[in-house]
Amino acid sequence: MNKFKLTAILFCAIIFFSCEKNNNCVSTPLALNGVCIDSALINDSIACYEIYAPVCGCDGVTYSNSCYADGSGVTSYVSGECCD
Repeated sequence: MNKFKLTAILFCAIIFFSCEKNNNCVSTPLALNGVCIDSALINDSIACYEIYAPVCGCDGVTYSNSCYADGSGVTSYVSGECCD
């Protein structure tokens, strides 16, 4: 096998195996008092800033920011994207 083919194969292998899942994700937090979504807290008309500061809700959903989580009635969340 010539050096070019070997180099190309090694390069492709390195690229393929270096792709990983998001390691910066956070675990889903526990629901507050066993209730994750409180329907009394849902506010469809809430005006949230369009700033991406993700939070992971107790329902396993990543919200764009805490305002969106609050408006969706999420009772517990942590900063960061949820792990899949």
